[in-house]
Amino acid sequence: MLCPPKSFVFKTKVTIQMRIAIVHPWYVIRGGAEQTVNVLASMYPEADFFTLFYREQDLPSNLCGRSITALSWNWLPARHRLYRYLLPLYPLAFESLDLRGYDLILTSDSCVAKGILIDQGAVHVCYCHSPMRCLWDLHREFSASIPSIVRPIFTLGTHYVRHWDYTAAQRVDAFVSNSKNVAERIWRFYRRESLLLYPPVETNKGYIDDRTKDYYLCVGRLTDTKRIDLLIAACNKLKRRLVVVGVGREEKRLKAMAGPTIEFAGRVSEERLSELYARCRALLFAADEDFGIVPVEAQSFGRPVLAFGRGGSLETVTGVGSSGGDHATGVFFQEQTAESLQRAIVEFEGLEETFDPIEIQKHAAKFDTRNFVSGMTSLVKEVTRRPASVTRDRSTILGLADDAAVTTGHSLRVASIQRRV
Repeated sequence: MLCPPKSFVFKTKVTIQMRIAIVHPWYVIRGGAEQTVNVLASMYPEADFFTLFYREQDLPSNLCGRSITALSWNWLPARHRLYRYLLPLYPLAFESLDLRGYDLILTSDSCVAKGILIDQGAVHVCYCHSPMRCLWDLHREFSASIPSIVRPIFTLGTHYVRHWDYTAAQRVDAFVSNSKNVAERIWRFYRRESLLLYPPVETNKGYIDDRTKDYYLCVGRLTDTKRIDLLIAACNKLKRRLVVVGVGREEKRLKAMAGPTIEFAGRVSEERLSELYARCRALLFAADEDFGIVPVEAQSFGRPVLAFGRGGSLETVTGVGSSGGDHATGVFFQEQTAESLQRAIVEFEGLEETFDPIEIQKHAAKFDTRNFVSGMTSLVKEVTRRPASVTRDRSTILGLADDAAVTTGHSLRVASIQRRV
């Protein structure tokens, strides 16, 4: 649903005379990380792909027919359900991937894919969606959510993997963060600086439709981390119509709590999703995301976003009264509760006519795929040069706008790359 269509190509592909490998943890779901890999596949048509698990139906469109090497465990019939429980084995799994002979390795990492072993002369660029949250900032929340009988195993396993993950991060040549939010985590947990490069969003597919209808929209996998239960509870209470797009393991529970104004659309076509985006009153988004592609997609159709005021939403949505811009693109609610969202809905409806769809669409264009392609291309060219080891500042590397600086620790740090030759 979030992946580019099969016709998605760039007018100019990246041509580099070297062997390139792209490593992604698994292809068992479709989401923003898989969308990023799909764009990398278009950029580097000769690259080979490595992963732990995949299912043909979950592959991004641009990987069809490409060279994909999976771990020998890929035969597991229930791998799309079991992969979460194999965490203690991931260090061994990623180190077993054979990347000999490759000059450039790009890892798409929201797990511990950065722990791959490479040749001495190779270059490793890690596009980090986030340090694995169950190991680091959300470790206690994850621990509390699992049955007490297996909690000691989880605690011991994550203790080992967390130490291994930190060590693995020190072997990366260049970190790229998908948001300032994630750049903060990379510095806090790995003590590594990173270059900010927002993930690719096909904002040019958006359009403005003046035939808006009386419904709010929710788009995403139906999992507990998306907090769709809050959206349903708030719309139940206010008797507002809500259309929920997506499927997932929480679907049965969410349907049980839904009132008569809640509609579950399931999986929809690209055309239908575009229509739902373009005609909704606003998108509701209650997750604390690393970045969050869905709010950007909604804004590319000129629609406002009512978002939980934490995480990546603070970078993708301009709230009413926010500094740094005259044109609001949405409303924030400050507590991750149904009551806080209810207040935000009421506030939004009092201001609804003041939102400018054209300005909202312009804001979304800042996150377009072409910016990602340009930034990644420049970065790869820089890190694959062969001069003596040197540290370069961010402006030399990419020449990006000033807002490419990343906030890490307690001060503003410009991203740097250290080549190890």
